[in-house]
Amino acid sequence: MDSQEIMTARLFFNAAFPVMQVLLDDDPKLRIAFQEVEATVQFGAKHDGGLLECHLVFDRGTVSVSEGPAENPDIAMTFKSVPKMNALLRGGLAIPSIKGIRNLGLLVKVLRLLMGLMIMSPKKRPKDLAGRALKVKMSLYMITRALSQYNKLGDPAMQEFCWRQPDRIYQFTVENDGDPAFIAAYLRIKAGKSKSGHGVYARRTPFVHFRFLSVEGAIAILLKEVGFVEGVERGYVETIGSPEYALYLNDYMAILQGMLT
Repeated sequence: MDSQEIMTARLFFNAAFPVMQVLLDDDPKLRIAFQEVEATVQFGAKHDGGLLECHLVFDRGTVSVSEGPAENPDIAMTFKSVPKMNALLRGGLAIPSIKGIRNLGLLVKVLRLLMGLMIMSPKKRPKDLAGRALKVKMSLYMITRALSQYNKLGDPAMQEFCWRQPDRIYQFTVENDGDPAFIAAYLRIKAGKSKSGHGVYARRTPFVHFRFLSVEGAIAILLKEVGFVEGVERGYVETIGSPEYALYLNDYMAILQGMLT
């Protein structure tokens, strides 16, 4: 099997699935639906005679995601292959086998949550500001986490990119209604190690600051309605810091967006 399919699946597990917490925090209907849920859900695909899987632990409005099998999942969803699972997570069609289907109420809630991740798809453009802001927030949280995971999961080019940097912060902010950090996320790279986080990193000046001047500008770039360079020219985004490394990181972001959306 293509190693990129395995990498893509692990990026979904480690970068996209944790963003479910944003939906549980910011989407009123999902927040209410999961506020009393205590359950474990396993999600994966058959691979090389075994399973490639992760499990989600829901605890009254929070969700944690871990690679590997769950000890006693309330529901287990298993796809026939990793490519089929990836296809579904990109918005395509694939049907898993389901154990624990008697927990129908939980299954419906989890499927709604999975569908909620589709807001990050290039095909989705929410009509209201709250929806567009949610899309941008989830997308930036996912991509900064995916950049770090791409290094941790062993992509050679990304590892080389990280090894040659001493201690640098790549900051992303989106302005809205006078708030310069309405949405904010960052990536820290230090001598081969990487870590993503939410908010503004306060202990070090950014090596590169991707400053989106509005939610609309961020949407235009995330949806690839304009390229990054054109977005700079149109005033949708500005980069403060090293232009060379800004372009390097933008190239990796484009690769990851292609894998995950």
